[in-house]
Amino acid sequence: MVIFQNRLRYLREEHGIKQEDMAKKLNISTSAYGYYEQGRNEPSLDSIKKMADIFDVSVDYLLGIIDTKKHPFKLSNEIALSHEDLETVLLLKKLQLLDDMRTAPTEQVSRLNRLWLFIKNEINLEKNSESE
Repeated sequence: MVIFQNRLRYLREEHGIKQEDMAKKLNISTSAYGYYEQGRNEPSLDSIKKMADIFDVSVDYLLGIIDTKKHPFKLSNEIALSHEDLETVLLLKKLQLLDDMRTAPTEQVSRLNRLWLFIKNEINLEKNSESE
């Protein structure tokens, strides 16, 4: 449970929460919470779920089963989307770009890829000229 201890401490510090405040949120003593971070005691399943909710991470991340804070959305063995990926897809959907791409998707993706490569090249040119 070393990963759990380290992630618990890291997340608490990242969120700027004191051990005593976490203990209050979990309705336990400060020393009981401190024991979780020291690996001297293990929390109940209910407490683990509460901690994951407080830190906005998955229980699997907290326990060290996965290394991303939230589960990826798995479409198939080849395709898994992170929450950040899903937010990007949602933005593309709001801009109706996905709807437009449904017609002739291979051609549209090819055109979009060429445009994206052009944009990246222009950005790199700008960065290089600024650094000179």
